[in-house]
Amino acid sequence: MKLTVYRYKVWDHQDDNQAQIPPFYAIREYIEQLEGASVIEEDYLEVDESDLDVDGRISSN
Repeated sequence: MKLTVYRYKVWDHQDDNQAQIPPFYAIREYIEQLEGASVIEEDYLEVDESDLDVDGRISSN
């Protein structure tokens, strides 16, 4: 089954002006559970479900 995974950014709690982009894509459900995270809507991939780890992530490398 194909799923859409997204890049996302997570805001640093100590410096609100600094966002970090993790080195992987993730399913929307995973991202929505993270505090301070937001989806980068225009940066996504269609991948096979079997390519994802148990958290619904795939490396961007």
